[in-house]
Amino acid sequence: MRLKLDFSCYNQVEDIKMILTEIIELKDLWANHNHYYDDMVKFCIDRKKKIVAIDADMHIDLEYELYDNGSKLEDIYGGNIMKDPVEVVWEAHPNIERNRTLGIGSGREITDVKITDELFEILKAWIR
Repeated sequence: MRLKLDFSCYNQVEDIKMILTEIIELKDLWANHNHYYDDMVKFCIDRKKKIVAIDADMHIDLEYELYDNGSKLEDIYGGNIMKDPVEVVWEAHPNIERNRTLGIGSGREITDVKITDELFEILKAWIR
């Protein structure tokens, strides 16, 4: 299954849809993203619901999209998919304080390997 997103709707503030509903190929993501950044695409994951929001200028926009969709703030984790080389950089945002309190992150990065492995599996289920 391929993602059928109308990426043009991202520029219409009242109609933004960033939560993936179908699997997307990585090459299609690079070809169709909003180009807020040339070298990366931001994302947030709801760890409990196993859903992903992608492609906004700021992680907070993705967090709000998930929150408005019923996600709990404590379940949302963020990161960036880097283009060259392709890699995932996990960020403590949007829950920096939670991550520090739980001992799973320091500074801007999530450092708990068990959690990043789980999040990576969720990400790979949506973006291939």
